[in-house]
Amino acid sequence: MKKIVICGGGIIGASTAYYLSVLDILKTLDVTVIERETIACHSSGKAGGFLALDWHNSKIEPLAKLSYTLHEELSRTLNADTGYRKVSAFSVESRSSKSSMAPTAKKT
Repeated sequence: MKKIVICGGGIIGASTAYYLSVLDILKTLDVTVIERETIACHSSGKAGGFLALDWHNSKIEPLAKLSYTLHEELSRTLNADTGYRKVSAFSVESRSSKSSMAPTAKKT
C-alpha cells in the first residue's frame, strides 16, 4: 500500500485527498491529511479562495477554468453544505488625473 501525506486541509488539500480516494479503485492508497487546526479553518472556509471564471492571466487560463469547474462539480457531487455558492460580480476600473485629484487654489 502506498502512503500519501497531504499537508493542509484547505480546499486544495481536501480536494486532492477526495479525488485520490475516488480514483483509487483498487484501494492501494493510504491517504492522510495533516492540518494544524481544522479542515477549511482559514482562507478556504472564509471566502479567501474566491474564484472567478475569467479573472486570470492567460498563462494559467486552463488551470483557472478547471479549478472553477471542479469547485462547482465537487459541491454537487458531495451533496453537502460545502459553502459553495455562485455569485455575480463585476470589475470597474477608473483612472484619475492630477486635475481631478485635488482642487487648484486660485491666487487673487
